Amino acid sequence: MKILFVCQQYIHAARWINQLKDSGHEIYLFDCLDAPIHKDLLWTNYTTNWSKRKFAKFKGEYFLKKKTPKFHEKIAPYLQVTASEKLEELIKKIKPDLVHSLEMQSETYPLLKVRKKITFNWAYFSWGSDLYLYQHKKEHQYKIKNVLKDVNYLFTDNKRDVNLAKELDFRGSEMPIFPGGGGYKIEEYQKFSLSVEERKLILVKGYDHWAGKALFVLNALEIIVEDIRNFDIYVYSAHNKVIDKIKEINKKYAVNIEYSSRYNQISHNELLEKFGKAKIAIGNNISDGIANTLLEAIICGAFPIQSNPGGVTEEYINNGENGFLIENPEDVKEIASKIKKALNNNALLEKAFNINKEISEKLEYSKIKKEVLEAYKKIEKDI
Repeated sequence: MKILFVCQQYIHAARWINQLKDSGHEIYLFDCLDAPIHKDLLWTNYTTNWSKRKFAKFKGEYFLKKKTPKFHEKIAPYLQVTASEKLEELIKKIKPDLVHSLEMQSETYPLLKVRKKITFNWAYFSWGSDLYLYQHKKEHQYKIKNVLKDVNYLFTDNKRDVNLAKELDFRGSEMPIFPGGGGYKIEEYQKFSLSVEERKLILVKGYDHWAGKALFVLNALEIIVEDIRNFDIYVYSAHNKVIDKIKEINKKYAVNIEYSSRYNQISHNELLEKFGKAKIAIGNNISDGIANTLLEAIICGAFPIQSNPGGVTEEYINNGENGFLIENPEDVKEIASKIKKALNNNALLEKAFNINKEISEKLEYSKIKKEVLEAYKKIEKDI
């Protein structure tokens, strides 16, 4: 099958697409943002440097795009080659058996215009906040519904989004639920893992933006500062305001919370090593799908304390058994209570460690890859 992937250049997209390497499928790649192709995807037939200007930039164009996006969208085809124009050209030239878009807002919307002009078999993978968050935003509701009416095949990493898609008029075929980046090479991930008793690290995801709420976690740690003095604390991918808060806590309470910046991140291997040393791993947000860091915590043996937007996390975590669910990501007392309870209950953590080890086996790379290839084979037969 000829498959044209329309995707952003994330490690998760690279991991997903790499499952199809040497599978007999002919893989093409296009990024609507015209970003450089991910180094792990240079084996594909990719298109870059396509977004040429038709008209020189004019003063105030950025302001216009920011303040009146709908108007700018209307005039964009007169200013430069758009993703929709280039996709139409590519689809006519390549004649793919399947166009598969990964992510909704930047990578799938441009296909709507193309679909009005030409027909093609269309698959879409719902990632993160694609449906859960944006369904409530007026400027996105019309586009999301129109995409879901037209899409032939739906991939998701959770049951919540399958149900949401149906509520939003999805009429096509549901594919099996898969982790967003495919499976995990469990042995590689677990080579850093310590026993529960040896673990002395509290690991925190440092996003604090439109979805991430790491500041509430730091405020919770501040409440129980005397309970965490004997633990190492590391915040990864921290936004600037999170770093400011860390410095404030360190100075005020004479503790040493270490961190890495969102804009100067540690390597993935270094992060996995920290998951393998972590007693608990905390992820807190108001919107997400199945967070990759949640699955990495499960695989590496860290006790997950994770927010539960739309009930998505409970698809993996049974509250109080193999992790704790944060029901209100902005409730500092709830978060503090769950952190304290986990740190003081090694029996719970041992039990969770064993449960999560069994879950990890279901996420194993070769197992998931086989199922993914079977899903594409099913599509190939269908079309």
